[in-house]
Amino acid sequence: MKYTLNFSLTLEKRNSYIVYNPEAFAETPISISVPDVVKIFEHFINTFEPPVGITEQPATNTIPGEEKTKDTTALIGLSAEAYICQVQQLNKTALTKFCTELTEYLQKCCSEISKSFLSEEVNVSISGLREVIEIRNYLAKFTKSEKKAYQNGYLYIMVV
Repeated sequence: MKYTLNFSLTLEKRNSYIVYNPEAFAETPISISVPDVVKIFEHFINTFEPPVGITEQPATNTIPGEEKTKDTTALIGLSAEAYICQVQQLNKTALTKFCTELTEYLQKCCSEISKSFLSEEVNVSISGLREVIEIRNYLAKFTKSEKKAYQNGYLYIMVV
């Protein structure tokens, strides 16, 4: 399984789905696809809200003869699944554990790379190292910021 890590400044949530709004993303998402990094990442996102569906448009229906609209939970237009967590609600213990696991993985990768730097066998370790650094930079920027917009924003992980 692969994931993309996004940061959304705002989020429109309706029942068990959210409306996809690319303009709300603060930066380009990063991809998480190296198997060992994915396993570590999955431990972390299990502390988020239960997964929600992503739809392109809000599902609203107008009942004939009435002006009031009602939200429906129809799966029409459902395009993906996501894990979300508002930065203010982020489990700090889980974040610390996640960072520790990434650090241990980073050390393992560096050890493997140092043994055979030019070997093709270390390509996965190099890819993993790159992903860990990208995750670190992304989380440091958005979870440690004093900016109110970032504190009220959401980590938004899409299942690819």
